[in-house]
Amino acid sequence: MKLTIDTKVLDKYNLSLGQFMVLLTSYYSWDCNRLTKELEEMGLVQADLFRGYPPVLSDNTKDLVASILVECSPKLAECKIDFEGLAKSLQAIYPEGIKSGTTYEWQGTVDDIVRKLRTLVVKYDFQFTEQEAIRATQEYVSSFGKDQTHMKLLKYFLLKTTKTEGHTEVDSMFMTIIENNRLNEKE
Repeated sequence: MKLTIDTKVLDKYNLSLGQFMVLLTSYYSWDCNRLTKELEEMGLVQADLFRGYPPVLSDNTKDLVASILVECSPKLAECKIDFEGLAKSLQAIYPEGIKSGTTYEWQGTVDDIVRKLRTLVVKYDFQFTEQEAIRATQEYVSSFGKDQTHMKLLKYFLLKTTKTEGHTEVDSMFMTIIENNRLNEKE
C-alpha cells in the first residue's frame, strides 16, 4: 500500500494533518491502544506518565520515522543514485578514524551518510549527480590540506540542521560547493 497525503488537499477540507491521521486510524479500524502497546514492547515508544497519550518517542525513534518518510518519497524513485555506493565513495575520500578532540568518526556510518543524502533530495529538493557529489567532497577535503582542525565530519559536511525557537537552520557545505561549481561551469 502506498499512501500520499497532501496537506494542501487537507486544507481544502479544513483538516489538519493530525486530525486526518485520527480519521485514517478509524477508517482502517486500527486499535491504537494495542498498537501503542506493541510499539512499547518493541522499545520504540514509552508511555507518557503525565499525559498518557501520545507516547514519548526517543531521538532514535524520531530518526526512524524521518527515515521512513524520506524513503517512502516518490522523489527517491525518480532519483537514479546508488546512495549506498555513493556513501562508501564519499567515506573513502574522508580521513579514517576519529576527529581529533572528539569521539566522532570522520566518515560516520554508511546508514548516516545515506540518510543525509536522501534527505537532501527529498526534504530540500536538492538534485545532484554522483560525480558532482564526489567532486564536491574531494574539493572540500583537499581544501584543508594537512590541517583538518576545522573540517566538518562527513555527515555535517553533507547536512547539518539546527533547531532554535521553532526555526530550523540548514547548513550544507556540500550543497554550496555543488551550486558554486555549477555557476562556475556556466561562466
